[in-house]
Amino acid sequence: MFCLAILAVSCKKEQTEIAKLAYQTASDSLITLKMDKELTLAPQITGKTNRYQWMENGKEVANTATYTFKKADPGVYNIEFTVENDKGKTALNYRVKVTGPYGDGVLLLSYTDQTGMGNSGISHMDEDGTIQLNIFSRANPGSFLSPEANNLYHFNNQYYITSSTGPNSLTVVDAQTMKLNYVISQSGASNVTYFATTDGKTGYVNVTNRRKSGLYPVDLTNKTISSTILEGSKDVTLIPINTVNQTIVTAAGKQLIKVENGKVIVLNSYKENVSGIVKSSDNSYWLGVQGSATNKAKFVKLDKSNKGIDSVELAANFKVPANGVLTSGGKDEYLYWQETSTGVICRFNTLTKKAEEFVDHADAGIIFATCWKVNPKNGDLYIADSPEIFSGGEPFSNLYIFDKTGKLKKEVKKAGYQISDIVFPQ
Repeated sequence: MFCLAILAVSCKKEQTEIAKLAYQTASDSLITLKMDKELTLAPQITGKTNRYQWMENGKEVANTATYTFKKADPGVYNIEFTVENDKGKTALNYRVKVTGPYGDGVLLLSYTDQTGMGNSGISHMDEDGTIQLNIFSRANPGSFLSPEANNLYHFNNQYYITSSTGPNSLTVVDAQTMKLNYVISQSGASNVTYFATTDGKTGYVNVTNRRKSGLYPVDLTNKTISSTILEGSKDVTLIPINTVNQTIVTAAGKQLIKVENGKVIVLNSYKENVSGIVKSSDNSYWLGVQGSATNKAKFVKLDKSNKGIDSVELAANFKVPANGVLTSGGKDEYLYWQETSTGVICRFNTLTKKAEEFVDHADAGIIFATCWKVNPKNGDLYIADSPEIFSGGEPFSNLYIFDKTGKLKKEVKKAGYQISDIVFPQ
């Protein structure tokens, strides 16, 4: 009788205990899914339940133990699963990021087409390494990117694509689908090269024309590019326009400048040209300063007010030239650039404060590199080689992928045409 009483109490306690929930796998709290693909959410439930409820972005969508999720529109969806019994409610939260066909992998911007004189294009390489050429025209039948595209700039789920010759100096597309949003063909500045914006309302471009170098304001609301150079920016270097903490902070000759409220503020001056500013793994920013016959190249670590707090001089064989395009993945300790006089890609370790030669183009079989970028997901270095750029042959580009040790992981043939920019969708 005593044992039966204990068993009855135990059963009653188990029946009225609040239910417990757990994910099927530890990674279920954040899930990435392609649009139009189905995902069945089936959390583990322990204990008695009287009611189930699924809420998607605040709206009830199901009252079952499992839920099949499917969306045709890219975006981030917050899903809450709740179970209830006599003791109360228990909830479990999912966050599902739905990506479009181009929301992952690698994007490669082509300066031209297979003729070397035609429209620009964008290639997409998926996670398996499969290349799809000219995805812009696939997404926008009958439309083409203007020739001589230089920059594929990402902001607020859009890409801004520049063209030196136009007629569309700036083309704006959806980052997930490549669907055309709008173009800017009214430009007072010619030879548009690089673009940047930090608010989606006003942007800036620099230009190839050295006699008219500087930053030109872009009105993204009225879709115009000004013909007036931003005062104080005439020495802006023809390299990608850098941004730091949602502010344009970039190189202007021997100065580091900031654009604030439409005005240029000089932050620091140096003895040689500024080579660029990039982010390292600890969320700090490093500035490159070019070397010369009289001054050694150096890297300067900046504080939150963009003042130098650490400076490291490099050996005399490293020049960190301003046209060497300083770049980083922002997730590890390495900063990369090209020594343009030798064609060698070098890197600086922000932890050990040492510089080294990383990839010798001649040894790797690279003829003429037109772009190099670091994949923030794994630190791999991607180099686009355009071997026929001066020979008059087909202007295709091959893609070389090196791991952090400098080992060639993969070579992708004919990934685009004179690739001028590489982007890794996040």
